Amino acid sequence: MREKRWFLALAVVLCLMGTAWAGEREIVYNLGIEPRTIDPVLNSATDGATVIYNLFEGLLRIGFDDAPEPGCAESWEVSEDGLSWTFHLREGLKWSDGKPMTAEDFRYGVQRMFTPENACPFAHIGFFIKNAEACFKGTAKLDELGVTAVDERTLRLDLEHPSPLMLDYLSYHVFYPARADVVEADPRDWPASGSFPCDGPFTITEWKHNSEMTLVKNPHYWDADKVKLDRLRMVMINDADAALAAFRDGKVDYNHTIPSSMLPQLLQSGEARMRNTLGTYFYVFNTTRRPFDDARVRKAFALAVDRTAVVEKVTIAGQKLANGLIPYGIPGVNPNDPMVDFRAEDKTEYLPPRADVEQAKKLLAEAGYPDGKGFPKVQCKYNNDFWNKAIAEALQAMWRQNLGVVVDLENEEWKVFINTRNEKDFDIARHGYLVDFFDAGSLLELWQTGVPENVAGYANEEYDALIKDSLKQMDRAKRIEDMHKAEQILMQDLPVLPLYFYSTPYMQSARVKGVCMSPRNWVFFRGAEVVEP
Repeated sequence: MREKRWFLALAVVLCLMGTAWAGEREIVYNLGIEPRTIDPVLNSATDGATVIYNLFEGLLRIGFDDAPEPGCAESWEVSEDGLSWTFHLREGLKWSDGKPMTAEDFRYGVQRMFTPENACPFAHIGFFIKNAEACFKGTAKLDELGVTAVDERTLRLDLEHPSPLMLDYLSYHVFYPARADVVEADPRDWPASGSFPCDGPFTITEWKHNSEMTLVKNPHYWDADKVKLDRLRMVMINDADAALAAFRDGKVDYNHTIPSSMLPQLLQSGEARMRNTLGTYFYVFNTTRRPFDDARVRKAFALAVDRTAVVEKVTIAGQKLANGLIPYGIPGVNPNDPMVDFRAEDKTEYLPPRADVEQAKKLLAEAGYPDGKGFPKVQCKYNNDFWNKAIAEALQAMWRQNLGVVVDLENEEWKVFINTRNEKDFDIARHGYLVDFFDAGSLLELWQTGVPENVAGYANEEYDALIKDSLKQMDRAKRIEDMHKAEQILMQDLPVLPLYFYSTPYMQSARVKGVCMSPRNWVFFRGAEVVEP
């Protein structure tokens, strides 16, 4: 009898536990691939950024309107000369493990950005801070950086010069706080452990590498009352057919990994939708290696590509041809006039929509390779993905047919490919970039001499001067003029070959709402909720 009561009690407990588990408000998001890193200072990829923005928060956060808004800082003021900014943290801020968060955590986090050994890929955007560039280059000490923890709730930034995008920059993940005790225990691999204190809407409890991450609501987040999810699972299904099957089986609530062959019918049926994405899909030439150190060769390769055929016969998702590097939708001189954006202000068509074979062959001959004769063996690398493979094969065929050159293809796993590209171990490589800010500089700043993200090894003094002026130019019309001139130089030298402007297909379950999808391709879940059991 006692044994029967014990089993009955156990059954009741299990039933109650099952009810509790079933009632958890959970969303499953297909991240697609394993992020190379989720260290806010080291990340340079969209997948990593989506994870970071749901785990961490800075002085400012990105609002649902994509504009910077108060985050961990509730207020700030600026000196009359614009060179000193004082930020006041919210009272009672805590990390997810309950430890108080202080201004020192922000000072330490910003210092990491300019620590030379970290090689932060986006350190250049913070060079407006006093001594930041000198610290990054190792010619100044980190304690000379213009970042001061005045007291536990007050942080002061002293600047080299005013910055027109300063608040946008401060909402970006490289400026996020960091715990010295956590980072210094394992400086290079601390985020990969799968469990560490966070300060954003969620905290990570488990990371099964190349499989999934489990995030749960952070009870210590200052805005936790507005976070409606209990749990967010980020799975990593890279195979498009498997991802589609998982979505249709109800195992995934949000998916953007979709078979290209099925995309047209999925869009027509409404099962998939398309959203605007501010970015450009392009190829990059290694200008530090022969033969792509010659601009004539780069232009010949660019003109030999039928970009219309790429979007109409390969990607078949309605992408717009890229007639420059900067996509449509980026504000121009008048940020309040969406009809005349940065792209529309420049009427120049830098590359023809169809291949200009005659001009391409002429340029290649001028470079010493008539009809491709004597052209060295070169290789084009891309990260393993169905669409990337299809585009690479199309370009390979065009270069062979239109120039008479043989280009070998090699695909690599994502993490390996990123390192390959960063180390400039390629001749030609697939690339693509989604803007980090609603500004042309987000793409143009990458190609300055010495910037870590300048994987082309491109160097042009006139280009550098224009970008440097734009970074501190508070006259908007003059700043936009600088950037138009810079893009003209870039498209003349062609270290990059723009193919098309991004658009992103996605599938979202009707059981969820409030998922914020930025045109920068970041996905925010702090306002998401489950509307069906």
